[in-house]
Amino acid sequence: MNSIYPFLISSDAINFKELYPNPSILKTVYLNTNYSERLGIIRLWMTEGIPYAFKSHPLLFEAIRSFIAKLLKVDSKEVSLVGSARIGFSLSKKEWGRSFSSNSDYDFIIVSNTLYGNIVKDFQNWVRDLETRKISPKTVYEMNVWIDNIKYLDKQIPKGFIQTKLIPYNNNYATTKKCYDTAWLLKKKFSATEAIPKVSDASIRVYSSWKSCVNQMHINFNSALNIW
Repeated sequence: MNSIYPFLISSDAINFKELYPNPSILKTVYLNTNYSERLGIIRLWMTEGIPYAFKSHPLLFEAIRSFIAKLLKVDSKEVSLVGSARIGFSLSKKEWGRSFSSNSDYDFIIVSNTLYGNIVKDFQNWVRDLETRKISPKTVYEMNVWIDNIKYLDKQIPKGFIQTKLIPYNNNYATTKKCYDTAWLLKKKFSATEAIPKVSDASIRVYSSWKSCVNQMHINFNSALNIW
């Protein structure tokens, strides 16, 4: 009969239980855990649970993601919130530790292979339209921005994620346009809802799978902490 071994995690990991840890505690624990435990921290603290911004009104967050899910035809469980609104402070390299505030953004993510595929098609159509001059930028500056966005998305799409804000708002790119419209409606509803903490902006990023989502957040977090 095979022996049954207990679950084993490091002492730092097993004692880590703050729902909204401060930057110093999170960094210390993360640096003292192994690869598997780090992915667990990212899944549990950075993509799941009640976001810091809605800790006083949890079901308000549920209403928000149900609203997003209905408009974009995905399941509510596929919608989440990341960044400072999730954990309570910025996780980016340039602004690490900056507290969530009215200057922050609501960074929504949607993990849906179907939605992801439709937005990738929008991207491909946009590139083709630009090449055939069916669509043209208004200025030289905008052309340079478009080229930079295309180069960036070409690198990121194979990794399983795409930022809708890097594709132009255009009726020909219906799924992307719907994401823009959803973000715009969200901001309007946020302004009309007193209990929602006010922020600077709201955006939507789409992932093809949870594996792609966690892997990319792992890359970004390691980069922010300079531990590659």
